[in-house]
Amino acid sequence: MSVEDEEEQPAEEDGEDEDDDISNATAKTLVRRRRDQLVKLCENRGIEAGGTKPQLVEALLQWRDNRSVYTTSPSSGATARPPSTSRPKRRSGQNATPVLERSDRVQADDPSTPKPASNPLVVPMDDGVLLDIEGLGLEDSVIPTSKLTKLDKIGSGGFKDVYIGKLGGKKVAIAEFRGQLTEMDIKELKLLARFDHPNVVKFLGVSIPDNPRETPMIVSELCSNGDLFDYVRNVPAPHLNKVLNLMLDIANGLKYLHDHKPSVIHRDCKSSNILITNRVTAKIADFGLAKVKQSTRSMVRSLVGTVNWQAPELWHAHPKYNFKVDVFSCAMVFWEILQWHAKEQKFPWEASSLHAGMNEHAIYETVGAKQQRPSVTGLAKQWCPEIVELMEKMWAQDHKDRPDMTYVVQQLEALKDAYPPPRSKAR
Repeated sequence: MSVEDEEEQPAEEDGEDEDDDISNATAKTLVRRRRDQLVKLCENRGIEAGGTKPQLVEALLQWRDNRSVYTTSPSSGATARPPSTSRPKRRSGQNATPVLERSDRVQADDPSTPKPASNPLVVPMDDGVLLDIEGLGLEDSVIPTSKLTKLDKIGSGGFKDVYIGKLGGKKVAIAEFRGQLTEMDIKELKLLARFDHPNVVKFLGVSIPDNPRETPMIVSELCSNGDLFDYVRNVPAPHLNKVLNLMLDIANGLKYLHDHKPSVIHRDCKSSNILITNRVTAKIADFGLAKVKQSTRSMVRSLVGTVNWQAPELWHAHPKYNFKVDVFSCAMVFWEILQWHAKEQKFPWEASSLHAGMNEHAIYETVGAKQQRPSVTGLAKQWCPEIVELMEKMWAQDHKDRPDMTYVVQQLEALKDAYPPPRSKAR
């Protein structure tokens, strides 16, 4: 059953009662319920009911947020940002104890909890298992808070506030979590520590404050030009060669993730998750929804991401998909880049003076059933026909018809050679 079909069913047909209503639930209220109640809530919604209680809670809140009608939030200037990823929102007023803690603090909180012999950090999970920081591959990435200086706030999103900071005299980005770290956050930390590529944001370390009321911080390289979403709206449209350079950066970053051992599917590729450095290099960021794919033959099952960039095979209660969902989303990002020259730069299916915009249902119908895509009128003439042809291959309806990122990189490299930068005029 597709998400669209599922949402058209009235609550009475699902037998929904007061106990079954999660419209106003939070992670804190849901986790108080018994596991069998959470399983029933999942089953009533067609959600795969497996895993720990926090995993069930996460799945329920993701399902609920994916049912929400499409909304936008203000961004810089008059441009509206796309909806954020379908992760449950935390209340900023919650003073939950961070999941990542020092071992002596955990010992003091619960004398019955065994203290790891040599690990300075542990991760107490819902089932009582302690995962040490060494197991996450972060034992060499712990940064003392005394070495960090937090400066101006430069952004907020999801569960984090991002600041410019200093580490050893060098400017860095500091992402400070709001409230308790989830298993999704822990997974993101583990993934970041493994990555090493010029087109993937470089992870520098994690800092765990001594004060138990303060939340952990992720320290990464600073991309001073912000995200691609704002960059294309605040900087004049460049020459085609520079546009191709940015596209190649994004393609190389995704290719690295797909070729990684084990392979990683980003699952939320969009302009706000691509950061731009001071040298105008694009880097893939935000791996909170990334999925480690242990087998190249397997299809992953779960619904995540932002619908405006999503591949249609994701729109099912139990979707089956592979790394080609990133190829589709990358094509949508390319389309967004190709709006750079327009008076109104739009993200896919955004409202405009000529277009009323679409909620999620309308996007499902347009992209899924009608197999339509954003307009490419005039783009071949403005930029080049080859990039439009490549983009249309990448957003093919059937994932089997889409190229892989290796092919995309090869095509973009050839286009860069075919469309060199303009020569500077001799004085």
